[in-house]
Amino acid sequence: MQFFQFIFLKRNWASDKGPLSKTLSTLAVSKEPLWLLIFPEGTVVSDVTRITSKKYAEKVGLVDHEHVLLPRSTGLHYCARSLHKSVDYVYDLTIGIEGVKRGQFPEEIYTLRKIYFEGQYPRNIHLHIRKYSISEMPEDEDKFTEWLRQRWIEKDALMEEFYTKGRFTGYESPRIVPMKLNSVFELTQIWYFIVPLVPIMWYFSNYLLNHWFIADIGDGRG
Repeated sequence: MQFFQFIFLKRNWASDKGPLSKTLSTLAVSKEPLWLLIFPEGTVVSDVTRITSKKYAEKVGLVDHEHVLLPRSTGLHYCARSLHKSVDYVYDLTIGIEGVKRGQFPEEIYTLRKIYFEGQYPRNIHLHIRKYSISEMPEDEDKFTEWLRQRWIEKDALMEEFYTKGRFTGYESPRIVPMKLNSVFELTQIWYFIVPLVPIMWYFSNYLLNHWFIADIGDGRG
């Protein structure tokens, strides 16, 4: 993840602001093309996070959503303000995954085991994309928070539409983009991480077995 310049956070603004500011300052002056991916919800939807979102909604006096989690605005607002001179647009993606029904969660339906060993994977993934000029987004943090919450109300409505109709409607020009392998070797990439684990696990299992055997002899009673 460090090779892709992931920004590791502790989800505590007092602790995260310094490292985040340092990273964003570097990105702002970099001559390389910049794509900063951020999830304002902070996590994925699950039974546990649904409860957390509901408690947060009650705490701040909001109505919780049905399909999405309430967003936290501090991080996105800080990123937008820090990068407004070097970034022109913010793209808002809402993702609908085929095969996931209302009330289900993608990571439970499409596990790594099901994808790689059972051949079960989503045949289509639907993306609803909106583009916002960063110069037109509210600079004031309170106004930005309200703006972001309104986007999430719309996002929840989009997911309701997806679960009802099986797709997002209202596109000016919907596009179907087929995903193709650049090479068959891409299919082997997951094994690059698994194969090295085999000798490591073999070494440790033998190490533990030998030490257990020696300890057993040493503690034996004649």
